[in-house]
Amino acid sequence: MPGDRELDAELDRIASALGRVLRSDELGDMDEQGFVRLHVVAQRLAAEFGREVDPELVRRTATRGRAFQLEGDAVRVASRGWKHQPPPDGGPVPRQPASSPDILYHACTADQVEAYVRDGAIRLSSGRPVFLSDDESQAWRAAHRMDGEPRVLYVDTARQRRKRLHLQRNRRGLFLARQVPLADVLNLRPDFAEQLSAGGIPVTRGPDGAHRMALIRVTRRSGVTWEVAKGKLEPGEPPEWAGVREVQEEMGVAVDFHVRGLVGLVRYGFLAPGGLPRLKTVFLYLLEPKSDMDGRFAPSEREGIKDVRWFTLDEACRVVTHSSLRPLMKKAKTMAEAL
Repeated sequence: MPGDRELDAELDRIASALGRVLRSDELGDMDEQGFVRLHVVAQRLAAEFGREVDPELVRRTATRGRAFQLEGDAVRVASRGWKHQPPPDGGPVPRQPASSPDILYHACTADQVEAYVRDGAIRLSSGRPVFLSDDESQAWRAAHRMDGEPRVLYVDTARQRRKRLHLQRNRRGLFLARQVPLADVLNLRPDFAEQLSAGGIPVTRGPDGAHRMALIRVTRRSGVTWEVAKGKLEPGEPPEWAGVREVQEEMGVAVDFHVRGLVGLVRYGFLAPGGLPRLKTVFLYLLEPKSDMDGRFAPSEREGIKDVRWFTLDEACRVVTHSSLRPLMKKAKTMAEAL
């Protein structure tokens, strides 16, 4: 170890560079909380100084003052929020990590897609963050404003979200990532295809006059869940017809329904048998039976449906746990209350 004066001078030099290094977009191995291993930081400082830097000196520097935070053998900038520099165009500074829909959309060009494939990830050479939108039409508009053939990529944020894809959200409502692995981009994976489905939520009034919704109980590998009856469209079948048909088949009811409105669309990625990547779009409708449904359920066991049950509107919103469906259940509740 150097003498006291030399040590203090070295710690000062490290301190003056440490914040800049930790905020660099070129620094790898940063976790979602902004922590970087001490030896990684020491290697980056060594490249900058042109000589070896001891990781222990990085540790000692981080303990001086309140600018940095240590956790085990990792360090980060102590200030909250985005750990990288703001976009060079002066755009909004990103906020803390936020939950996202299961599918986000990235606007780009065909030439950029080729570059992403060569690079192995959606990553910008300028070091700026990758922008993702939760609105596909917004992404297409942005892509058409670019210089080149417009493309929109479908990013699956649900699968492996905790392991690979760390997102922030800025004040404009856009999601940002340092990079997006190609494995999370559905329409860049081999054998990708889209699948259209439709479903329905029957709603009626119970004996007490209060609105209620019917849901199905499904047993899956992940456990037992309450869900909306839904299934794939037949070739040429209008989605509202498919929604009614799937409710009749899965709930086992022969009554017909009034289609009271489109609640919304659900989009999420999944792997079909054989590991084939799919983007599913589900049209979800609010349905009102044209005749009494009490006591007429005969759930389709071949579809794994074990039960059909009526719930109050609040109960239905609570028991449906699929992240993509929860916002639409709240909308369906509002629509049902207006009937």
